[in-house]
Amino acid sequence: MKYLIIILAVLFFYICLYAYGVFGEKRKEKLFKYRLRKEYGSVQYKEYSEDRKNSLKGYFNKHIDEVSLVDDISWNDIDGERLFQRLNYCYSSIGEEYLYYRLRHLKFSVTEEERSDIEERLLAIDSDEKERLQVQFMFAKLGRCGKYSIFQYIDWLNQIKKKPVIIYWLCLLVYPACFALFSIEPSLGVLSLAVVISARILLHVKERKEIEPYILSLAYLIRTLQFADKISKNSFMQKVWPQKTSRIKELRKQLKGISSFHMIFLQNSGESLWDGIMIYLNSLTGFDMIAFYGMLKIVEKYKEEMDEMISLLGQMEADISIASFRKSLPHYCVPEFCSELSMRIDEAIHPMIIDPVSNSFAVHKGMLLTGSNASGKSTFLKTVEIAAILAQTIQTVPAKSYCAPFFRVYSSMSLRDSLLEKESYYIVEIKAIKRILDALNKSEIPVLCFVDEVLRGTNTIERISAASEILREFSLSPVMCFAATHDIELTKILADIYDNYHFEELVTNEDVSFPYKLLEGPAQTRNAIKLLQLMSYPERIIEKAENRALSLLAKKVDLDG
Repeated sequence: MKYLIIILAVLFFYICLYAYGVFGEKRKEKLFKYRLRKEYGSVQYKEYSEDRKNSLKGYFNKHIDEVSLVDDISWNDIDGERLFQRLNYCYSSIGEEYLYYRLRHLKFSVTEEERSDIEERLLAIDSDEKERLQVQFMFAKLGRCGKYSIFQYIDWLNQIKKKPVIIYWLCLLVYPACFALFSIEPSLGVLSLAVVISARILLHVKERKEIEPYILSLAYLIRTLQFADKISKNSFMQKVWPQKTSRIKELRKQLKGISSFHMIFLQNSGESLWDGIMIYLNSLTGFDMIAFYGMLKIVEKYKEEMDEMISLLGQMEADISIASFRKSLPHYCVPEFCSELSMRIDEAIHPMIIDPVSNSFAVHKGMLLTGSNASGKSTFLKTVEIAAILAQTIQTVPAKSYCAPFFRVYSSMSLRDSLLEKESYYIVEIKAIKRILDALNKSEIPVLCFVDEVLRGTNTIERISAASEILREFSLSPVMCFAATHDIELTKILADIYDNYHFEELVTNEDVSFPYKLLEGPAQTRNAIKLLQLMSYPERIIEKAENRALSLLAKKVDLDG
């Protein structure tokens, strides 16, 4: 009776321990879902280490399409990395990597059926919070794969020199031979067994060291396949992504040779008694090597299938991210695409500005934008460029309406001297603009380009002369150009081929403010000297500057006359 009580007490203790563990996991899940609920539709920016920034580009680097690509210069001009952080509500590596790729590749066509399908998916995601949270939680459990992309890991796996698994099976035959010798001559049997075990352990230590860096990638790959099993059985996923879940089922059947059973032999940290037993068993048998090279063979054979499966899963989480981004905006619209070379946007806002000022316009030619410093020209150009890119990547525009054709998008705005290549700002600038000129005849898709302060890196006479001819060249091709300039002369030279718009400031005796509202026509005001006065520059500088400005303006009038 005494022993029975002890056994029951021990059993009760383990039951309580198990229940506590289950309760703890449930509590963690509940707290995490609460976090997911709070973050969905909120404005947030995820910060990344340099390693993680590089890993985000794994899928992108592998699937670059030069024709549809938003190139590095244009991406940097709109602060693309920050834009990605603003849009990223993903919790797994595969979702993040696909979203990054999607934001940097423009679509040049979309059928009404595709357009409707996307809208139905995003509406279903947004309207069913309970199911969405469960799917997000599943993606979060899949998690991230470390400082490298899963695609980098797969490529590395395919670069490993393969060893036939049969070798390790044949090596196991040495043990029966030693036992057979032991029955004939015990001393020789013991000696031979000791030699075999010692040699096997030493060899295993060397081999294990070679494959250790790749075990993490295989573990993540297996988690992805297990995740795919759950996804394909989830009713919400089947409803929202029916074709994708069906295809995932097919791909999973082809990859059935990879299972979690392999990881029993491969993933041993040595922190538990079971890990210690498995390490010793692997040293004697090489079962971990058999599992590793067996998996490598399957990975090599079904590399394209794995790539497709990861892409499909990434697309699903990217859709959830887009739905969350939409909810976080003050307003958005689904873009309309037309064949006419024009652009109309109503109440466009910059998605990365708190309390942004909206602007509307309709142009059938290019737009020449003038205005004083800090009046909003550069921000407006970036707002329109972001709108065009998001329209052709995620079918979501931060505006109340958007109508334009499909474009290839290029810009030359946030340029700097290239110290590494020892190039001046002017050289960097003319190279950036030349790449746009080179792109004009590479495709039938028209070009949408943005240029901030054309040729600012040179003197006034040559800048105006060269800028006017470059901007005129843009008007001769299937191009819509938005250009900002301080040179009012360009508004007259190009009045026949560009629509003139401007921003202006409100100057008082004590302050200057900027409403950031787009106005028709060229700018008529100047504020540079007034700003010097507001910043308490010496009065003598202000007075002389104003007199010189009046003198130069008078001479200009004489020259014009």
